[in-house]
Amino acid sequence: MPETFLTTPRASAAVRLGAVAIGLAAIVLATRTTITSSAWVGRVFPGFVLLDNCVVASVGLANWPGTSVPGLYQSQVIAVNGVAVGSAAEAYARVAALPPGTPVRYRLARRGVEREVTIAAQRFTLRDWTLLFGTFLLNGAMYVASGLVAWVLRPRVPVARAFLMVGTTMSLFFLTAMDLYGPATFFRLHIVGETFFPAALLQFALLFPQTHRFAPWRFAGYALSLAILVPYEAFLYQPSTYSSLLAANMIHLGVVGIFLTTRLVWEYWRGESQLARQRVRVITLGVLLGLAVPGSIVVVSALLGGGVAMNTAAFTPFLFALSLAYAIVQHDLFEIDAMVKRGAYYLVLTGAVGFAYVAAVVVFNLILRAGAVTESPAFPVVFTLAVLLLFNPLRTRLQAFVDRVFFGTRYDGARVLASLGSELAGTLQRDRIAELVRDCVGETIPNTGTRLFVADDGRLAEVGGQATIPAPLARHLAAGRVLTTLDPAELYPTAEAHDAVRAAIAALGAEVAVPLRRRDELIGVLTAGTKRSGFFYTAADAEFLRALANSTAIALENASSYEALVELNLRLEDRVRERTAQLQDANRELADAYGELKSAETKLVHSEKMASLGRLVAGVAHEINNPVSFIATSVAPLRRRLAQASASAPPEVASLLREAEDIAEVMARGAERTVAIVKDLRSFSRLDEATRKLADLHEGLDVTLRLLEPRWRDRVTIHRNFGTLPLVECDPGQVNQVFMNVLANACDAIDGIGNVWVETRHEGDTVIVTIRDDGHGIAADVLGRVFDPFFTTKDVGAGTGLGLAIAHGIMSAHGGRIEVERVARRGVRCFA
Repeated sequence: MPETFLTTPRASAAVRLGAVAIGLAAIVLATRTTITSSAWVGRVFPGFVLLDNCVVASVGLANWPGTSVPGLYQSQVIAVNGVAVGSAAEAYARVAALPPGTPVRYRLARRGVEREVTIAAQRFTLRDWTLLFGTFLLNGAMYVASGLVAWVLRPRVPVARAFLMVGTTMSLFFLTAMDLYGPATFFRLHIVGETFFPAALLQFALLFPQTHRFAPWRFAGYALSLAILVPYEAFLYQPSTYSSLLAANMIHLGVVGIFLTTRLVWEYWRGESQLARQRVRVITLGVLLGLAVPGSIVVVSALLGGGVAMNTAAFTPFLFALSLAYAIVQHDLFEIDAMVKRGAYYLVLTGAVGFAYVAAVVVFNLILRAGAVTESPAFPVVFTLAVLLLFNPLRTRLQAFVDRVFFGTRYDGARVLASLGSELAGTLQRDRIAELVRDCVGETIPNTGTRLFVADDGRLAEVGGQATIPAPLARHLAAGRVLTTLDPAELYPTAEAHDAVRAAIAALGAEVAVPLRRRDELIGVLTAGTKRSGFFYTAADAEFLRALANSTAIALENASSYEALVELNLRLEDRVRERTAQLQDANRELADAYGELKSAETKLVHSEKMASLGRLVAGVAHEINNPVSFIATSVAPLRRRLAQASASAPPEVASLLREAEDIAEVMARGAERTVAIVKDLRSFSRLDEATRKLADLHEGLDVTLRLLEPRWRDRVTIHRNFGTLPLVECDPGQVNQVFMNVLANACDAIDGIGNVWVETRHEGDTVIVTIRDDGHGIAADVLGRVFDPFFTTKDVGAGTGLGLAIAHGIMSAHGGRIEVERVARRGVRCFA
């Protein structure tokens, strides 16, 4: 399973080799100076210590007789008991030959003034070594170790590199100080560490607790330190100049210390960075004890010309180093703090066991009289068994102690998860799950606000709230990582991605976001705000929140399945009704489609019948036309012959011939009438015109009226009101059929004597034909159905109901329209 929380960036081989080299050099130097400084134990010394240039160092303990002599520090020793001395070793040798407590006269020179003081010689004890050189060794080791740990764990962070410089220079200063008062092998190296420490501290101050706007100038302090170092080394063995340069360097250190302290206070009270405030909060104790107190001693000593012992300033600086290292590595909240926790735990555990062993030996020695039992070969075995019996409870208590002291952890994650798991197992409601999770996190890790977000319609929405997880945050959470506002930038592909994630988490009022995943799919997010204790979230917290997220994801999936089942059951009947309604609608649509199909079929049959009837009429007209034409053409010659015969015939014959002429005249009129009717029939059907052409609508109206003459003769008066019409592009036969159907209906609507008005007009690019009658009209409630197929107001057998429907279809096919309306009193008006 891939890691679901942040991992520490692995240091490069060069960084690891560099750390090993620095560490080995520090070990070699510490070993060498420890050996040389241990030679002080048991020997008689002047009650003060001298530098290699015979200057009294500003170092002393309360039990040393030289500490009570005013103006002793930074004075040059010229003579011992009236005998001039040329080196510190010579002065030490003269005093070492005397018994402890012997008064010794010293001739001193300071700022051009000489004087004599008497100080009793004293034996240097192990206690003196511990309080003086032991503190140097402790601080030197702590600084170099802290600097190396921070650098190896955070190799790409500038503040870690700056802290490495602080730790290296400070360690160099303290470790060489153990050898400084004899034999002074590393005197000049000590000056290097002393001079460059303020520059390293300035570099660090411009990067911690966050990068200062003047950070690009953080290396400027090294130029000032170099300017002090060069004359410092040159005049190292000129006491008066040496003291002045020492004071200048101490002032340099004091100013940098004040700047760092001021920055820390400003960033805590006025800064906008949460990480900076957290870092300052973590190192507050270290600053007060490890920087403020020693810094004050150094500044006072510098202002008094070295007149105050500065070795007391070495008692607490290691606290500053520890707090700084802790604040730096705490930037990476998980893997590093887990390692720090384990290291602190085993350190405390080892110290406790060792202390218990020593204490046991001492107690047994006191009780059993000079080790009669403790020196027995059986004692180590018995004592080891006792330690093993006590180890497990001791380990448990020490683990809890380390958790509380270092990380503010006060809960048993396994017990909390077990208790919550039983409650989640019996809960199938999403809101209740969210409530349980929020209460659990709030009680276990008190913070400013716990939220649960669940996937809903393609987004991660808060349960019981309105907030949603921003897209940049969701993309990184989908990978299964635990994200925080304090994540280092190197864990993200770009600085923009890092800023986007931090801004998204901060916008939710959270400090840590934990993904809820099922089958590699992001189904939710658990967020928690800043701890109310002020501590960071630790690796233990991350593991607890991740385990809680896994349990919550399972509970949410169960709740989702249950809710889906309940919803399905509740909606089953509605879905059945919905499906039934859909089926009914489908049946209705099918019935409507079937009706339309039947209508189309009827129209097609009717159209076919009309076409067949048109061809039949055309054929009959053609057959009639031939004999009628023969008769019509023969009438004129017959009338001429009858007239010729009548002129020469007797009167009785002439009378008969005149009657024959009258009969021929009637035959001629009948033949002409028949020819006209045949012509109108052929013109109406237009079977020889299959394509559209320009046609005269007035001609079509006249032809139609003549064909319908049997319907309106002697009872209906036709009123023609024709306007000026242009030729219209159409199918003349189909348009004539429209006229025929409308005019036939108009004539049929008149029961007795009546009128039909036919009007035409031209408006723009539109031609309008209006046919109006004064018949009985159509009821208003059925007026909208007159164009429906098979709808008719005529008696059964008197009409098919297709006339106006066909007319409507023809007009629509021609891009026109046909409308009908009722006129006042009675009758209808049809517009085509």
